Amino acid sequence: MFIKGMDISSYPEMMDKGHRYFDFDGNEVNVIDFAKEQGFDYGRLRIWNNPERVRESGGYCDLAHTRRMAAEIKKRGMGLLLDFHYSDWWADPGKQTKPQAWKDLHGDALVQAVYAYTREVLEALDADHVYPEMVQVGNEIRCGMMWPDGRTDNWEGLAQLINAGIRAVRDTQGARDTKVMLHLDQGGRYYYFKEWFDNALSHGVTDFDIIGLSYYPFWHGTFNDLKNTMEKLAKRYRKPMIIAEVAHAYRRSRGELFGEAQEKISGFPAGGAAQKEVLELIMSIAAHVSDGLGIGVFYWEPFSRPDDEADDSWGSCMGVVDADGMPTLGIKAFGSDPEHADASRIAKIYEPSMITVTPDDVPSEYLPRAVKVLKYDGRLEREAVTWTFDKSGLVMNDTVVINGTLSECGQRVSLPVCLVEVKEKQNLLKNADFENVYDGTPEYWEVKGEADDNSFMHEIRQETAEAFPFGTTNYFYFRGESNFKMSLCQNAGQLLAGKYIFSLSYKGDNTTGVKVQLYARSGDGTDVRQSIFPSAEEWAVHSVALTLDKDCQTEVGILVDAPAIYGMLKDICLVRA
Repeated sequence: MFIKGMDISSYPEMMDKGHRYFDFDGNEVNVIDFAKEQGFDYGRLRIWNNPERVRESGGYCDLAHTRRMAAEIKKRGMGLLLDFHYSDWWADPGKQTKPQAWKDLHGDALVQAVYAYTREVLEALDADHVYPEMVQVGNEIRCGMMWPDGRTDNWEGLAQLINAGIRAVRDTQGARDTKVMLHLDQGGRYYYFKEWFDNALSHGVTDFDIIGLSYYPFWHGTFNDLKNTMEKLAKRYRKPMIIAEVAHAYRRSRGELFGEAQEKISGFPAGGAAQKEVLELIMSIAAHVSDGLGIGVFYWEPFSRPDDEADDSWGSCMGVVDADGMPTLGIKAFGSDPEHADASRIAKIYEPSMITVTPDDVPSEYLPRAVKVLKYDGRLEREAVTWTFDKSGLVMNDTVVINGTLSECGQRVSLPVCLVEVKEKQNLLKNADFENVYDGTPEYWEVKGEADDNSFMHEIRQETAEAFPFGTTNYFYFRGESNFKMSLCQNAGQLLAGKYIFSLSYKGDNTTGVKVQLYARSGDGTDVRQSIFPSAEEWAVHSVALTLDKDCQTEVGILVDAPAIYGMLKDICLVRA
């Protein structure tokens, strides 16, 4: 049976705050009962060691709350997945903080503390007759857990900590067929999983049953990336897999959590109907993994709610109930049957981005000969397209939308074409194409980088264009294997008073905790910054405007503060507006 789960760890907090929930007719309901009626059959609960030590936690997700919530899940006949964070508060790729009570423990003492605590929690649940069907040993532990002892630059120590948690499960489960899950983020990035699980197995972490993946389509790669990751994991490790965290927004957020950038990267807008499509697609991808090794999906915090309309938290836009407690269309996805979904059905046609041409160009040479088509099992195929195009319809600096027809399915696609007159502006930055490199660093550029495990690296690489017009481009590549900070900057010298635009193209990984900013600052006190939301699928141009009130020295660059990811940038330009 394909698992349709929900992480409802924040539910006690929602109830304590007085939130109410309703069905589609506006009748007040117990939302856990309602969720079961909609198709959810599993509950997931995170547990923090001593959350009362962290004011922001509100004391929730401790053992007492976990016992009560486990009883709520079990009395409805649902399965229980228990998620040990081994922290007093959040644990994710960018933060894996040891519980305060263990801060001075290392080596065997810390291993024994992990075992004793895990056993204590599980024995308490056993005494309540609510022992979990599944247990996560750590949460999103791609970069390790209980830092610094359990970082991935110390695999021997990390393996001992993981095995201590697993041993506690095995020593308390009795005759039950309890499954142990190891859970990483970056569900669309196979290379992270391969590196991590190869290391785990080689260091003796072998007694686990399920590989857990977080997959948020606006962070963790395309739907096809998810399919490919799960297929490769199935072939290499032969373990069942569960998407332990997934979500899509039912509306845009007020801040940066989910907006136009996230819509573009995920390929679907915010909204209840799109939320339903995304969830059905992800469940279908998981359910169609080879040999039936994709066994379930868990929605992360479906019933989280905002405190008020100004709140920009997860609950403000990412649940399957809205801010008033009414269900979104997205919740209906869990009533679907992903195992029997039509895998050949088209889930999405990726229409090409706008192209710009000059009067001297032959526009037909720029038109793509095929477009990408996504199927419901995650397959990404290319279908030939025939365009209806008349160059005489182009007007200078105007955009015309041309239509095309896919050769196989007959569906229509569109493509904006803009005719422009090219007026080159002088790039005020030196060595902007990274042609000159000395000792690994491009001339005129300053690179600073530091990682918690000294793993930060950078280099200049070269990329060849796959579409017309063909050519090669240098780009700056950087990577950290743990939390790191990086800056790339150049002093542009003395600039005249006036308006300027600083821009670059960026491509790279994204996940929880990634912060990337363009900046420009000058001697007159001007300091402007622009946050960007990275995507690893295609280059995106980002820019920031700068106004100088007087002639002064000016520096421009990019700042990155992130967990273990990679990034790339090129086409760096500073021009007078």
